[in-house]
Amino acid sequence: MIRLAAVFGLMACSALAEQAPGWEGHWSGNANWCVRAGEVGDETPTWFGRDGFFGIEWSCDITRARPTGLPNSWTIDTTCLDAGFEYKQSQLFLLTVQDRLLIIDETGVTDNLVRCVKGQ
Repeated sequence: MIRLAAVFGLMACSALAEQAPGWEGHWSGNANWCVRAGEVGDETPTWFGRDGFFGIEWSCDITRARPTGLPNSWTIDTTCLDAGFEYKQSQLFLLTVQDRLLIIDETGVTDNLVRCVKGQ
């Protein structure tokens, strides 16, 4: 009986670990671009996923993502490649009650993005 409970407990933990973070999805600073989510080209939303972020000519791999301790906020450390230049970056992600993603990087640059949902 105890073993069965342990197995179910491990299965539940595994399912939670695989759950997508709240910030996963297509995001854009311009809601009109959301109709082109998943496409490649100018004026398309950016994909933010648990492994990294991907734009037209750049990408960032997540090296560490952890909750800040405040609701709906994470610190994200990345290694990025943009036009052949590699750099590391730390950012603060905050999901608002309006389902917007606020991003603040270590230099103070901010983004205020709208979530792109299917049918938008």
